[in-house]
Amino acid sequence: MITRIIFDMDGTLFSTEPLYFQCYQQAAAEQGLTFTFELFEKCIGISTEEAMPLMISYFGRKVDIEAIYKGCCSNFEKYMQENPIPFRPGAKEAVEYFHKRGFKMGIATSNIRQWVQKILQKNHIAQYFPIIVTSEDVENPKPSPEVYLRCAQKLGADVAQCLAFEDSVAGATAAISAGMRTVVIPDLKQPDSFVRDHAFKIYPSLDKIYPDMDELLG
Repeated sequence: MITRIIFDMDGTLFSTEPLYFQCYQQAAAEQGLTFTFELFEKCIGISTEEAMPLMISYFGRKVDIEAIYKGCCSNFEKYMQENPIPFRPGAKEAVEYFHKRGFKMGIATSNIRQWVQKILQKNHIAQYFPIIVTSEDVENPKPSPEVYLRCAQKLGADVAQCLAFEDSVAGATAAISAGMRTVVIPDLKQPDSFVRDHAFKIYPSLDKIYPDMDELLG
């Protein structure tokens, strides 16, 4: 029986992936470069440390990748100051639903803690997540299962008691590999064959989960 709910953040709870892409595009353009969606798609769901080598391979070692990353961060910080961060459809309602039913919830993310806390607080749902595990808390980020295993441990539950919600291939692979019942809500990147074969359920959005709730939690 499921007793704990674990959410990924970017692309699952919030529609941040298109924003990150725009921020990377702007930062690269300042150096006269084009940050393609093909490159961005490879970086979805993984940590910055994992994404950096992909960018170096794409642009070459003569390009200041660190400057592009810092520019992206600066652009996103500015966006957060001036704009709300949009929820994905049904995300806020799903969080409130599980909270009202008494489930203890956690966040397992490839993002950094500073941004996670800021985004959750800005959108008034930080109080629902006593446990947050980020890429800064693990040695091996997604698609390694470590972030999910650590989150389950902090939530005081066996992995078999955890229902995970993910959007990306890397994130879903991490949750599945951890042994969790994994629900996938694809965002910019569609599931690969491993995720399609091993995910418990795949939905177009979080507002579609309720007819199957007994099965999801049973």
